[in-house]
Amino acid sequence: MTPQKASRSAVWRSATALLVAGGFLAGCVARPEMTGLPPSPNSRLYAYLIAHGMARGAVMTRQIGPDGLTRLVTLDKAAQQATLNALKLQSSSANRQADQALSNLLADLPQKPPPMTSHPSEQTQKNRLP
Repeated sequence: MTPQKASRSAVWRSATALLVAGGFLAGCVARPEMTGLPPSPNSRLYAYLIAHGMARGAVMTRQIGPDGLTRLVTLDKAAQQATLNALKLQSSSANRQADQALSNLLADLPQKPPPMTSHPSEQTQKNRLP
């Protein structure tokens, strides 16, 4: 091997090694840092079930009367459909729509707890289904 071929081969090896090392380093830098656990794909379903239970409780304790019932049912149905859609599609836009529908449902619920009666047993009787 002539000295010119040897130096050319050494230059190519060095350039290749530099390129490979640079690629590895670029891959390390380009990867986003992950902190914590990723959210569960079912988290919106859990949130809907909790909000639905809150709505049901508000109806059972008569915090929402017949005049507000139609609006509550409409918001609950919209939240249910948006949540199911987000579960199926798993897309950011579907997730945003489900979040908005759940926010609308929660915003419609009364914020104050029902007034307590003098006897807790009377309150228990009111909460029972007919």
